[in-house]
Amino acid sequence: MWIYLNGRMVDEANARVSVFDRGFLYGDGVFETVRIHHGHPVWLDRHLARLSHSCQAIHLEVPATNWHDVFQRLIARNQLEHAMIRLTLSRGTCVPRDDGAVTAEACAGPTVALVPRPLRHITAQQRHNGVPIITATIRRPSPASYPTHAKTLSYVNTVLAAREATARGAFEGLQLTVDGYLAECAMSNVFFVKHNTLHTPSLACGVLPGITRGIVLDIAPTLGLDTREGRYLPDILNDADECFITSSGIGILPVDTIDDRALPKRSTDSWVAILQHRYDRMVGESRSQ
Repeated sequence: MWIYLNGRMVDEANARVSVFDRGFLYGDGVFETVRIHHGHPVWLDRHLARLSHSCQAIHLEVPATNWHDVFQRLIARNQLEHAMIRLTLSRGTCVPRDDGAVTAEACAGPTVALVPRPLRHITAQQRHNGVPIITATIRRPSPASYPTHAKTLSYVNTVLAAREATARGAFEGLQLTVDGYLAECAMSNVFFVKHNTLHTPSLACGVLPGITRGIVLDIAPTLGLDTREGRYLPDILNDADECFITSSGIGILPVDTIDDRALPKRSTDSWVAILQHRYDRMVGESRSQ
């Protein structure tokens, strides 16, 4: 596998980052994970816009790079048809301070890495019937204490929630805010349908503005489905007609159980099925818009 690292294509065996890189030392950086469909990046411009906002949140300058060209070169070099590419920007290698302070000084410039990886395998049964999720014990950080709208390398909170889900036999771990409201899953955003209205936690709940989340909120009204972003106690899911999760890697995936409690069986004309059909069609038509 070939990797784009600091302006060069390198074989994975030769891809190296300094132990003094601030991404390694402090999680001081940002990233995006972009879906590749039939050899083309999906909604790359949206990812790049979020990358820019994430960089602004942590005061990191985005390198002046033709990202579209870099993605296409990497896709061609690896002959990628269906995959994911993770774009990582760290603050780079900096001279360590004698006093041990973590503030960055004398940095050589950001570290830039684009790494391909396979798509997560989702079975036809999971895509149709849904997956189990659990309520994770670890809470989502508050926007007042952490830039939750930025997709940063500081990912321990997410890792712990995902590990808990795996340990409990679930596909995803649903995180609550520090004061007990719905936030998002470890690796995906969460939606539910109730009385023909599509609901999802607002960004004020510490939710990452997912790319697929934004697509769903855009297309739902065009299908006749009202949308609402707000603060919801987790008990509201007990009466939900449908529930699903979204991310660039999985698309739109229904939820069949929450903490071993079964949700209502979906019909073939459910809102989740309708949204899946429209979303999949848009992915097929996309060319990094």
